[in-house]
Amino acid sequence: MMNENDKLKEKLDLLSALKEDEEKAIENKRETVQKTQKKEVKEKKKKEKVPKNSKPEKVRSSRTLLTIISFVALVSSLSYLIYTIFKATDQMNQPYLIITSVCLFIICAFMVLTGFTSNKKIQKNFEIFGIVLVTFYTAFQFLVTSNVIVLPTLKTVGDFSNVSINEVVKWANKNHITLEQTYEYSDSIESDYVISQNIPANTLVKEVKTLEVVVSNGPNYESIVSIPNMVGWNIDDVVSKIKELKLNHVNIEYNFNEAIEKDIAYEQDKSGEIRRNEEITIKFSLGNEADLKPVNLKDLIDLEEFDAILWLKRNGIKYEISYEFSNDIKSGNVISTTPESGTLIHQSEITVQVVISKGPKIIAPDLMKMSLEEITEWAIKNKLVIIYESEYNSEIKAGEIIRVSVKEGDTLEENDRIYIITSKGTLKMISITDGDITSLRNFAIENKLTLSEESEFSDTVEKGKFISISKKPGEEINPGEEFKVVISLGSSIELPNFIGMSANKAQTTCKNLGITCKFSYVYSSKTKGNVFNQSMSAGSKVISDTTIVLTVSNGPKPNNGSSSNNGNSGGSTTPTCVEKSLGNLTIQEGWLIPGNSSKTISSLQSKLTAAYPNAKFNIVTKEHNSMNSGLVHPSSPSNNGTPITSCKTYTIYIVE
Repeated sequence: MMNENDKLKEKLDLLSALKEDEEKAIENKRETVQKTQKKEVKEKKKKEKVPKNSKPEKVRSSRTLLTIISFVALVSSLSYLIYTIFKATDQMNQPYLIITSVCLFIICAFMVLTGFTSNKKIQKNFEIFGIVLVTFYTAFQFLVTSNVIVLPTLKTVGDFSNVSINEVVKWANKNHITLEQTYEYSDSIESDYVISQNIPANTLVKEVKTLEVVVSNGPNYESIVSIPNMVGWNIDDVVSKIKELKLNHVNIEYNFNEAIEKDIAYEQDKSGEIRRNEEITIKFSLGNEADLKPVNLKDLIDLEEFDAILWLKRNGIKYEISYEFSNDIKSGNVISTTPESGTLIHQSEITVQVVISKGPKIIAPDLMKMSLEEITEWAIKNKLVIIYESEYNSEIKAGEIIRVSVKEGDTLEENDRIYIITSKGTLKMISITDGDITSLRNFAIENKLTLSEESEFSDTVEKGKFISISKKPGEEINPGEEFKVVISLGSSIELPNFIGMSANKAQTTCKNLGITCKFSYVYSSKTKGNVFNQSMSAGSKVISDTTIVLTVSNGPKPNNGSSSNNGNSGGSTTPTCVEKSLGNLTIQEGWLIPGNSSKTISSLQSKLTAAYPNAKFNIVTKEHNSMNSGLVHPSSPSNNGTPITSCKTYTIYIVE
């Protein structure tokens, strides 16, 4: 028989087996459920046809749009970078523009790379780096605009308004720019300071070859100003008006006058419209002589001469002036007085000696042995004014000094002007637009050349164009040398025989030939209405637009009702001069012989007589400072466009 322990053990084993079976059943059920869920998910995905690992359509569209925008930004930034590198060479802040465009391009490149990669880790790194770049770019912009970072800039032309001409000369020499100076009077700009410049400020230096500046010559003392009658004015008000009007020749006199209060003007010799440098005398009252008391001499040291002398005059003190060089006192100011300041002056006993400064004594070095930079530095240091001029010289290299206006050892004073003439090198023939005879003439005048002009007919060269110039562009030419230009008259036109033609037919013929015909009608025995004389003979060769005069018969002159022909059976009458308009004067270029006034006069006399019959021309010579001889003088009483009438005389001046 089984004991109790065995029974208990058997029960426990049975319970354990039941529990194990139950757990297996639960596990099997769980596995079944999981398989069912996986199957359902798989079926659902298959049904929706959504690939594994794909994102929602909305997210995908958003990323595509971002990628497109990033790519457009990349292309734009690349274009801007290329433009900056190749086109910003004319910008003074080119380095800044290049750095900015490079930063923008890199930022846009990382934006595109971030959009194209699908690796989350790489995307995150790109995004972080992009944020760092944006932060750097923002910080860079702030530091540049606040001038913490100062980037190099290209050299530009400064604003030289109200700048000493010496400083401008120094700048021009340093930057190898030719400086041209023109002087004008100015009431507002100090003498030898710049009024204006032809190149705007901030223009790149590399684009400038020549800088033209207008320099102040100080006030124009020849100009006329209106001087009021200042009788009754106080001395201080008068002095203020003198300085305001920039008068430079005013004599102020002080005299005792019991009837007039001290320091009041009682007499003025001129007023109204006068020149600034015209001498004016204004008298002021010293009051009653008995009231004039001794006075302690004021410290006049370093006062301007005008103000120092005026103080002495106001106090009735006699004085004498002398001038000395001084290294310490500004030119025009008082160096010393004798006696010294503080001394009690008895006006009837003492004459004050006043010494006025001429500035430091300046001894000129040998400027011919100095460079332009050294001369400029020396001039600035000694407050001298350098005026640079240049001229062509085949023997001295361009930029080197030809001559100077002072020699070694000369004594100079402050504000003296020194002229430095430098070489422009060898004069070379310029390039001229074909037919631009005006520029050619100006070139000849400016460089003191002799230009010989000739005209020829040509079937190949257009009228007014150059057939030949004896000097080729770039060819060396010496000042004073003669060169020649041949100008085309165009194709020649042979004049027909107009004699016997009717006026209408002659007019048509002229029009077809391209010439201008003017008609003069006179009484004649020739057939009425027909041409019986022409100003230029048949067969003559002329250019287009030439004007000729055709004389047309008006028939016999009426005899006031008388049937008699005064015994002349032929009925012919002598042509008489009938005052009639012949049109406006036209002096053709081909009629002038530049360089030879006598030949021009001979040519004009024959041409004008033929072109304007029954009109007379008095052709004489007249001098001109710059025009070539043989040309029509600009002051000629009769010139192109002058109305011409038969039976009258016209005067034409030819440059001698």
